[in-house]
Amino acid sequence: MVTAGGRLGAVFVHGFLSGPGTWDPFLRLLADDQDLAFAHPLAFGYASPALPRVAWRRVPEIDDIADSLKVYLETEAAGFDDLVLVAHSQGGLVVQRHLARMLAAGRGADLARIRRIVLFACPNNGSQFALSLRRRWPWKNPQERQLRPLDAVVTDTQRIVLNQVVHAREIGGSTCPIPVTALAGESDAVVTPASARSVFPDIGVLPGDHFAIIKPDGVTHRSYTTLKRLLLAARPEPEGIPEPEGLPDPRPPGPSQG
Repeated sequence: MVTAGGRLGAVFVHGFLSGPGTWDPFLRLLADDQDLAFAHPLAFGYASPALPRVAWRRVPEIDDIADSLKVYLETEAAGFDDLVLVAHSQGGLVVQRHLARMLAAGRGADLARIRRIVLFACPNNGSQFALSLRRRWPWKNPQERQLRPLDAVVTDTQRIVLNQVVHAREIGGSTCPIPVTALAGESDAVVTPASARSVFPDIGVLPGDHFAIIKPDGVTHRSYTTLKRLLLAARPEPEGIPEPEGLPDPRPPGPSQG
């Protein structure tokens, strides 16, 4: 467990057929950026093979991965009072499913330390890319099925996130206000900008395709400068320094009493 009072945990969640190493370009730049010395990166990993490699294994479903993320945040990220979740592609569906399952369990207050969610090229409305070929695969992959357009579980999860997170006004058992930023790749043919932006109010388009969008080649790359801006906006108050009197508290209100 990391004890990191006054620091921000930045949890990176990879996508389909990928792994934590996909974030290395971001992590290398973060490690050398003194402006973001308060941000501690954490790379969450999960199994995402095209098919099971041995008979006694299966491909985990999105719900399984969402529950794995819950345990990860409760253990590896336990020492952070403030978190930002950064996700690419399918990882954004995992993050949203985690939120929905926590809210369904009446644990909205436990989500309050999440200061912001950043989605890079998330298939909020599904992906049409190679869809006819994917439908002819001789094996069933539960992760791939939820990447298809108009998946019922994904659609229902997005409705919950919009109503009970993005547009929420207070922290309660079934609500927790968290800003969500949805970013699309301008040349992305895997997840089109329309799908990545979907119905989220805070959106943007960045240079690159589905994979280049998370491969910044320097500190001036717009994907990096955008993430840096969002991490700076979520920076925790330094410990031991009182907030100025007379200014509104920018943090969400605590759970209602009584």
